[in-house]
Amino acid sequence: MQNKNRIKRLVKNNCACYFGAKYGIPNYCCLQDGPCVFFAQDDDLPHCIYFEKGVLPIDEKLEREYTSERNVESEFKTAQPRVNCPKCRATFSANSNRQKYCEKCRDKNANEKSKLRMRQMRKSRLDVTL
Repeated sequence: MQNKNRIKRLVKNNCACYFGAKYGIPNYCCLQDGPCVFFAQDDDLPHCIYFEKGVLPIDEKLEREYTSERNVESEFKTAQPRVNCPKCRATFSANSNRQKYCEKCRDKNANEKSKLRMRQMRKSRLDVTL
């Protein structure tokens, strides 16, 4: 791996789990409760989820190189479900399993619901008898 020194420098300077030497263990990592995986002597590319999600995004260029070498993006991405909008019948990628409407219809539906809510509130205010 050609970026190992840059990764080590990034870990030393920015990783919250890294302690230089603690409990007599050099390059101590509190997540591993032992030495950090990036300071091992082997040449293969180690794996640390905290580093990949929390520390690596600091250096965008290194992140692109790391993910291309390791193909990390395919491990964490999940497919978004394809859903048909009940109002306009358009197919779209839902961001969650609860999303029913496409972006256009979602805004229209929210406006209709707020109009109905305001009508009901105004009607209940008028029903008060003295």
